[in-house]
Amino acid sequence: MSDTRFISFSGKGGSGKTTTMSLFLSAILRRNIFKEILVIDADPDANLSETLNIHVETTLGEVLDKRKKELEGPAAAGTKLRFLIWDSIGHGNGFDFLVMGHTTGTGCYCSVNSVLNEVLVETVTMYDLVLIDFDAGIEHFSRRSGNPSDTLIITCDPSRLSFDTAKRIKRLIEELALPYERQFLMGCRFDQNQKALFNGLAEEVGLEVLGMIAYDAEIATKNLLGEDLLSLTPDNPSIKTVQGILKQLVPDSETI
Repeated sequence: MSDTRFISFSGKGGSGKTTTMSLFLSAILRRNIFKEILVIDADPDANLSETLNIHVETTLGEVLDKRKKELEGPAAAGTKLRFLIWDSIGHGNGFDFLVMGHTTGTGCYCSVNSVLNEVLVETVTMYDLVLIDFDAGIEHFSRRSGNPSDTLIITCDPSRLSFDTAKRIKRLIEELALPYERQFLMGCRFDQNQKALFNGLAEEVGLEVLGMIAYDAEIATKNLLGEDLLSLTPDNPSIKTVQGILKQLVPDSETI
């Protein structure tokens, strides 16, 4: 496949990043606009599997820990990592799922991680759409792990700190010249009466507003109970909001 589309999500911890990404995936699956979808949980906290109701057997970090010694030879590493990545990919209802996780222990993982990045680039090109849930904050940007992406969505909750984080993310992206074609700000858990305030703060950040998801009692209850967000009914207001936003990002004329 070619012309893989990427939509990445970032923001301060607790700003609704994982919830927002789950809602986007739900809206994408309902609209049936992509045939092959890969969802990547790149957040070390790895909560996305719960909101998507998918069991994770292992993470890439765990795989690398177990096989580090065997992967020290670059020539062998590429072939073995291809199999390891596919073994680590879970399969949901209409999408594949990969948890990055993290490595532990001592020793240099530089050569292994270099090969891993190369293999991952090959892997994602097999999909029409890749959704990435980054770890909270800005560290992944300083590691230049943004990679070319069609869209970066930075989430903000009703706190000034989340907008401060968004400013730092935007500044760092510019300093590192990361190749995001589109960057948006997305509000999560806002009251509709705060829309003007949200727009004003977004203007201070210097990012285009993609939309605003109001506080949703049904989502809050599901999060408390540990229930997945893919089971939300079609008339859920947050789903409707995200469906409208999705049409802005991917018009019907661009459907794959």
